Amino acid sequence: MSVLQSQKQQTKKQTSVRELRLLLLEIFLYWITIGLTTVSFASFFTDDFYEGKNIPAASELFGLCETAFYLLQLLGNPFFGVFSDRFGRKNSILVILLGGSLNWFILSQSKTKIMVIFARMMHGFCDSNSQATASYVSDISSKQDFPKNMGLLQGTGGFGMIVGLILGFILNGVGLSNRNIFFVAATILGFNAFYVYFILPESMKTAKLKRFDWAKANPLGSIKFIYNNKKFRRMFPILYFNIIGGTCGIILLQFYLRYKHKMSEKLIYILLFEAAILQIFAMAVLLRLSIKKKGNKRTLIDGFLAQLGLNICCIIAPKGWMFFFFIPLVYQFVAFTIIQSFFQAVVKENEKGMLFGALSLGSNFAHTCAKFMYPRIFSFSTRNFDFPELPFIISLFFSFVNLYLASKIPEQEYFEKKDDDQDKI
Repeated sequence: MSVLQSQKQQTKKQTSVRELRLLLLEIFLYWITIGLTTVSFASFFTDDFYEGKNIPAASELFGLCETAFYLLQLLGNPFFGVFSDRFGRKNSILVILLGGSLNWFILSQSKTKIMVIFARMMHGFCDSNSQATASYVSDISSKQDFPKNMGLLQGTGGFGMIVGLILGFILNGVGLSNRNIFFVAATILGFNAFYVYFILPESMKTAKLKRFDWAKANPLGSIKFIYNNKKFRRMFPILYFNIIGGTCGIILLQFYLRYKHKMSEKLIYILLFEAAILQIFAMAVLLRLSIKKKGNKRTLIDGFLAQLGLNICCIIAPKGWMFFFFIPLVYQFVAFTIIQSFFQAVVKENEKGMLFGALSLGSNFAHTCAKFMYPRIFSFSTRNFDFPELPFIISLFFSFVNLYLASKIPEQEYFEKKDDDQDKI
């Protein structure tokens, strides 16, 4: 390799590292708002609408709002996937952040269930930050380093969530209402949009921008995009069942702990704080080590084993304090990053936005099913049989399905190293 080529590759690598570092701050601020509102949003339904007296009904209303959220994401994700391929990742992230800020502002002023559902639907259409940032990382990363860099982003997100949880705990402790906390979240996202507009560079080269195609900027276009690639078709069921099997605890944990174990909001804050810390460690450290030592397929299987274990623990735990010892099983979250890496390894350079739009479409369809199904099962089983564990038993079945499907993946077909990967991180 000539000296000129070596200097060119070094310059590209330095530029990619700089862009990655700048993106980390956007991720950090975005996840602060998620941590800040995680407990308040669930409490918003329990306390503001039902005055803490009907947790099953509150969980059902929560599920309805989140179902509406993910239904609109089914439209929004393909749109923003094609949007980012045409107008760039930066502009896509900017619009997404402004939409999120408006959502929390409307919720802070909402007085009726209709207003809440409207705000969630609007946010659902705009909330494609994960796919836009994944496309951004894919632009600046090699196939081999993409899952590691995504792990770094998710670790940063976990750290942001910790800060958000601490901030939420403090604001809740000084008596700030749920609606006021939503207003703080709107302000943070507004500042984040300001940062992206003035500081974050664009990751796509102008020459690689594609024409905006309405035929692809919709769910049918995304479905066709996935169906036309055999390797995509093979991985898509794993993407779907990973979410169905792994989100029951995320959706219901707060309602479940308050209903069965009478856990206070403060203890729930502490539990989620612990989970966020361990998620950082899993995504930023364990994921990289596992990929290096075991490869992508074995790491994916380990994630599904953690998912299986967490569902079992939720079913059999007789005391609420035991959940503080189950939290290391948040290692299950590495599975989604690994699944993304299988798709990313075989996509064309100028179709990454559409790919992550299609992946978000699939994952949000799964989230829609889960958010519609699990809260209703929880409400039905608690009201009629006083058996809140039923949703976790159903989730356990899907965890077994995940393990079977993951064992059949031909890893070598996806990760074939190419020379152009040397120019990236």
